[in-house]
Amino acid sequence: MNIRARIGYRLQNLWVALFALLAGGVCGCTQQPAPMPAISGNVSSSRPADVQRIAESANLPSRPAATVPGTQLRFRDVTDEWKLDFDRYDDIAGEHRIQEGIGGGIATFDYDQDGQLDLFFAQGSRLPRTKITDEFSNELYRNTGGLQQVTAQAGLTSYGYHSGVAAGDVDEDGFPDLYITAFGKSSLWHNNGDGTFVDVSLAAKVVVDSWSSSSALADLNDDGLLDLYVVTYLDANDDPHRKCKEARSPNGYSQCSPTLYAATDDVLFINDGQGGFVDVTHEAGINGKDGKGLAVATCDFNHDGVPEIFVANDGTPQFLYVRTNKIKSTVHEDIVVPVFEERGVELGVALNGEGRSISGMSAAHGDYDRDGWDDLYVTNFYLEPNILFHNLGPAGFADASTSSRLGPPTRQTLSFGAEFVDVDHDGWPDLIVTAGHIEDRTYVELEPYKMHAHLFRNDRNARFTDVASTAGSYFESLRVGRGLALGDMDRDGDLDVAISHRQDRAALLLNETPRRNSGVVIRPIGKGRAARSGVGTRVTAVGVAPTQFQELVGGGSFQSASALEIHLGLADRKQFDQLECRWADGEVETWRNVAPGYYIAVQGRGLVRIETASVAPIN
Repeated sequence: MNIRARIGYRLQNLWVALFALLAGGVCGCTQQPAPMPAISGNVSSSRPADVQRIAESANLPSRPAATVPGTQLRFRDVTDEWKLDFDRYDDIAGEHRIQEGIGGGIATFDYDQDGQLDLFFAQGSRLPRTKITDEFSNELYRNTGGLQQVTAQAGLTSYGYHSGVAAGDVDEDGFPDLYITAFGKSSLWHNNGDGTFVDVSLAAKVVVDSWSSSSALADLNDDGLLDLYVVTYLDANDDPHRKCKEARSPNGYSQCSPTLYAATDDVLFINDGQGGFVDVTHEAGINGKDGKGLAVATCDFNHDGVPEIFVANDGTPQFLYVRTNKIKSTVHEDIVVPVFEERGVELGVALNGEGRSISGMSAAHGDYDRDGWDDLYVTNFYLEPNILFHNLGPAGFADASTSSRLGPPTRQTLSFGAEFVDVDHDGWPDLIVTAGHIEDRTYVELEPYKMHAHLFRNDRNARFTDVASTAGSYFESLRVGRGLALGDMDRDGDLDVAISHRQDRAALLLNETPRRNSGVVIRPIGKGRAARSGVGTRVTAVGVAPTQFQELVGGGSFQSASALEIHLGLADRKQFDQLECRWADGEVETWRNVAPGYYIAVQGRGLVRIETASVAPIN
């Protein structure tokens, strides 16, 4: 962040501090007027008029169109056309349980290996869990050029208060499996390779019996197998559940703040190569430190050749686990344990630029300024800006939320799912963000419940412009957005978007942005010491300036899993003269004269362009 940006950010926060002092004179406290550090936190009943006007402005049903010139980003809502009919059930019945605010995640993945991405949605249930019935199940949609609901046929019918999902080939048999988090017992579903799944949670020893939110699959000990990091949230009961009084609420109550609950410990499982996992959390140095986690991303942020683990926490400092060693387990025979140190404070991602905790709910990654280092974007609570952590390389990260113009527009929304995505193929990653409050609080001076999603165009100068108001009908609507996942659903060389909501159907948006050239989408398949799912693969455009690359990571968006695909926009080029692929095991491969299109890349075998949407399974 440059000096001018830092000064601007400091001045902006002086006004926030002034508002806090004014609020202290009114309510007899010294905290800032809108202390909302959590996904289900209560909004302060006492706040100055200026902050109240900000809250009211967020309730406006329309936004001014973007005035900065540039490519018009466009998405077409094909929810009806493609027959997507998933509706998340959260049992919102006036009880104000904190579990109701979480919503569910999405996975975009090719479960049957026919070359087309399918969709999985995590479903809720009745609460308390003692009242769970067979009314509401997780749902799987098969992509056949439209979407066909095939949950029962696939054997994936399951009931519970599910949160998120991760997808990856944990047993290296060529078919992606599913790990589903929950308020309650999480589960692992083995893909049988014939279009069906089976629950192997107990045999695989990966059940987390608490409130798990997000998870990530990645090879963390360099053995070519996907390991599993499970993020957990709060130690909260649902029968009876904690009730918090709110005088302005119609029934006298509102959801309690997460600050009233203890955190639960994250869990790290190492793949044993025999169809199961072992818990090495403590041996690996994953110590929790009171984290209330909602998102996780595994990415090689420091370019040391192995992934770090970033955890977005709600109201407590964010974690960044850096691998420092590998050891033989003293508890589990033949298991190599990756050893991590938590360095979030040291590397500048634990807190925002003003030294305060944020309500971390998503962990999007991407090199937004093309300086060769992956940056982090973490979504935040209502009246608090989302945070862009600019990666400075060995020096760590700096808060660039204000200088990038990504922070100020998000103060008026409560953001959840987020992903960097090069919508217009100009080589510069744009950003899409879902939004919606944790419960209906419109009784509080017009505080909004449903909100507009954000679509930020990258202006190529380390700044962004929110162009959502001109991006299509979906962005004109007010929703309660939660999970978000990317993938090339129609195999046309760009990335499309699936979004889940509370009290509304999920949406599927096809990217129809006009462009001179398209992009290259690559599905990497590792061999040998690189995990088959391709997580950890990095592809760089050689000879392109400034640097253009993308790394395939585990986790990222709130409780969701985007397709395991790499996308590079061609800008004005007809082709990439040379792409360099660094596989997760360190092997480097070069591909020349890569034209627009969708490709399969099997390690050591080069690129294969897929001319039609349907392809045979790759072995």
